[in-house]
Amino acid sequence: MKRRKQFSLKTYLSLFALCIAVLASSAFSVRAAAIKDDLKSTIDNVIQVVTNPEYKSNETTRREKLRNIINPMFNYHEMGKRALGKKDWMARNKGERQQFIDLFGKLLENSYASKIESYQDEKIEYGDEIVKGKYAMVKTKIIRKDDTINVDYKLINGGKNWRVYDFVIEDVSMIRNYRSQFSKIIRKDSFQTLLNKMSEKVGDLENAG
Repeated sequence: MKRRKQFSLKTYLSLFALCIAVLASSAFSVRAAAIKDDLKSTIDNVIQVVTNPEYKSNETTRREKLRNIINPMFNYHEMGKRALGKKDWMARNKGERQQFIDLFGKLLENSYASKIESYQDEKIEYGDEIVKGKYAMVKTKIIRKDDTINVDYKLINGGKNWRVYDFVIEDVSMIRNYRSQFSKIIRKDSFQTLLNKMSEKVGDLENAG
């Protein structure tokens, strides 16, 4: 039986950043057969930014360009709702939900922008794509010098384009990983404590950037 890889949160974030480098595109074709082709054709969007010597010494410009690529590809509302979990989502009012989504979006944006900048020319192999109604999944492999990481991209079609709502790395869902952490904080302390911790983390990442 194949042994499942175990990842720390730091390693998980790094691997997820590699996924973003593959998936960095502002929009995906509504045509099912084009999803994988679009992934292949848009990988250079991020790589060109992080490897361009012009931006090496201009972090502000580099981060802005990365932000313009990263933000449109995520369905932050769907990701946040799933990361918080149905029970805790339903317990929040409209203002609390929006505050959480805004913080969660900034957390992802800043966390992964910083990780993408350490891209090391990993190779990508594209596998099957599965489409069921408004949901799609594309299977890929990240080929490293001493390891191969299986990554499944989960996308949802909101009517105009395909946007990412989850990544599954070696059978571990990114959203489920976050939900487990968020739930523990809420159960142990409170929802407000979670917001405070997220806000502090975002501040740290933005200052570091």
